[in-house]
Amino acid sequence: MKERPSSPRAAIYWGLAARLLFAGLFLVAGCSVQAQSLRKGDQVTGRATVVDGISFDIKSDRFRIWGLDVPERGAYCYRSGRRWKPFDNAAAALRRCIAGKTVTCRVWNLKREWFRDVHISECWTEDGQDVGQCVVREGWASDYTCFSDGYYRDLETEARNKSLGLWSCDNGPGTKRWGRNGPGVPCETPYYRPTGPSPKPN
Repeated sequence: MKERPSSPRAAIYWGLAARLLFAGLFLVAGCSVQAQSLRKGDQVTGRATVVDGISFDIKSDRFRIWGLDVPERGAYCYRSGRRWKPFDNAAAALRRCIAGKTVTCRVWNLKREWFRDVHISECWTEDGQDVGQCVVREGWASDYTCFSDGYYRDLETEARNKSLGLWSCDNGPGTKRWGRNGPGVPCETPYYRPTGPSPKPN
């Protein structure tokens, strides 16, 4: 068996490696605990910190609005022939929708991304406003039909007719509509049907 180097510098390297390994194990363990903390149907309420046009964090949990798609960071389109990246604008639109408000999300599904769980959820603000409807109405997200079954279609059509947000792109927003199996094929069955805020007890 090969012996470890006994020099002070080697000792420092070994110490750093041990700390990094411990930190990595701690992070994975923490994510595992988090993955067990929320299940389908659970509701979480709190102040939200926006990540992108349809994602935000409430406390340590990440949520993504069900049934929508937005351009990823670095994606671009052309407006009047000029190149434009709408990522930051879409995120800013979500911030406006939830500004100063408490947000509640009801978990529908879980997706694992980069060592953490993303909770696909229906979300609304304290005044009962559907957060997804807010961003679609302003044109900053599009209906992800293979998941939503066209739930946001009418609001999307209104935004498109007004050339709002992403619909100001010369060739449309460039967001996803269907999954890998092609147009008309649901990405999950049965489709989720949003029900909105739970009735308050009398």
